[in-house]
Amino acid sequence: MTDLSLYIADGLTIISIILALLYSIGFTRQSKAYTFFTLYLLLVAVIQIVMYIYAYKKLNSIFFFHYYFVGQFILLSLFYRQLLKSRLIVWILIVVLIGLGGYYAVNPAIFNQYHTIGVSITQSIIVVYALLYYYKSLSGHNLFLLVNTGILLYFLTSILLFASGNLILDLNLPKETQRYIGIINQFLYFIFLVLVFVEWFRNYRSSK
Repeated sequence: MTDLSLYIADGLTIISIILALLYSIGFTRQSKAYTFFTLYLLLVAVIQIVMYIYAYKKLNSIFFFHYYFVGQFILLSLFYRQLLKSRLIVWILIVVLIGLGGYYAVNPAIFNQYHTIGVSITQSIIVVYALLYYYKSLSGHNLFLLVNTGILLYFLTSILLFASGNLILDLNLPKETQRYIGIINQFLYFIFLVLVFVEWFRNYRSSK
């Protein structure tokens, strides 16, 4: 990874931490959807901090990726449960978690590599929720529309980037190609963070 991508990664980590703190201000007075999304931001911030420390010490941190995408799936499912008002989301969450738990029990070695199946399934489900919420918003529900847009854009593309993680390594693509793929993902994540900030600035900063 070049110095440029390292600087970008550091900047995104700092922005993620700031957003988690901003959303945390007075979050107990907000809706359950707001609370679950804030917990998601806090989860991301904590994992990024820990992974930064591991990277600084040159330790393998890939296993944190599993905590990231599973925690992400849980909290965003609960987030969309509040927005879509559908109990089916809870049942889907339970079934997927049982499936993932069984897969990890049978294949514990997966902790040392990207879990392409898990990432593809969980993020695809979240994308479906985001699309359903767009449809619901046509009837006048406009809470978290910017956040929903960010989730849809980032997750659609990251499904291809993250879920192909093992394939990229197996194909032994040139380091330069891998670097460009990483930068594309960083750019898309930056757009997601911008939309999350604008959502807070427009609708929730007065709650301070």
